[in-house]
Amino acid sequence: MYLCSQALYYQVYGLTLRTNQPLPILIPTSTTATADVKVNIVECNLSPLSHQDKEEDKYRSGWYTQQKADGIYHCLSLGCSSETLDVEITPTGKQIWITWANVPLEEVTAILLGCIIGTALRLQGKLCLHSSVIKVDNCAIAIIGAKGAGKSTTAAALAKRGYPILADDIAVLSDCGDSFLVKPGYPRLRLWKSAVNQLYGDEKGLPRVFSQTDKHFVELNQNTASTWSFHSQPLPLAAIYVLGERQQSLVAPSIETIIPQLGLMQLITHRYPQSLKLQRDMQRREFALLGRLAAAVPMRHLHRGDSLAELSEICDVILEDVAELKGVFLGAS
Repeated sequence: MYLCSQALYYQVYGLTLRTNQPLPILIPTSTTATADVKVNIVECNLSPLSHQDKEEDKYRSGWYTQQKADGIYHCLSLGCSSETLDVEITPTGKQIWITWANVPLEEVTAILLGCIIGTALRLQGKLCLHSSVIKVDNCAIAIIGAKGAGKSTTAAALAKRGYPILADDIAVLSDCGDSFLVKPGYPRLRLWKSAVNQLYGDEKGLPRVFSQTDKHFVELNQNTASTWSFHSQPLPLAAIYVLGERQQSLVAPSIETIIPQLGLMQLITHRYPQSLKLQRDMQRREFALLGRLAAAVPMRHLHRGDSLAELSEICDVILEDVAELKGVFLGAS
């Protein structure tokens, strides 16, 4: 379809991306390794005619699939009369085509680094959870939950204490037999204005993730000796914390152990992106991996209230639990 006129390389979520345009959110790499995903990005002129005849299904809003000679393509269309974004992902997840009009390249990149890359990763057989991941000591802890549950906010509270962020929005897991590694994302954290004001300071000067929302990017320093830092190397996953619904009447946050059978259901619920329906053989393989993950990694339900003021207590509860887990592991060894 579209050929790369200029080869640029980036590394994110354990993948090497090759693109034909600079991606403003990512930091280029000098690697000459074979690309895991080729991303072809083309800006086009808006064509009003492509959005007028909805009866003939010429324009779709959201995800859909398209059968082609080489398999099922996963496609995304977003837009209105003044801006559009169209995406095609090959059946193997190894090539992505993006065309857009009147959308800032920063926002195109933000979408790419979310549901588009998440779809490509799962089509490649990678295990992906809707999660924020934090480095504690020499391991990773993942915080999973539904959209708006507070994953990034909880991660930010830990980042403020000096614990580096490994990934935000997507946890990409690699099966190592008796353990799982989490791959690093990119050095930014997505936070709502209220969380920025509570934990970081004034949101002025922080770029918005999308112009129509009040969510902002917080830059993470790649010097891991400083606060609000990013950890760029894979880490073994030590625990998974599930954020459920907030409980206004709760006096103090607490943690409850989740047995593997119920943990598996939580992992199935929080795959990313949840909307992606894999073919049956890939579903079976993914369910088997999720079952092994639930059995191998301790899972906890984090009960908390509905106030940003208790974030410090939530951090205390998580860190105390991680310390106990580490003590049990060392005792068993």
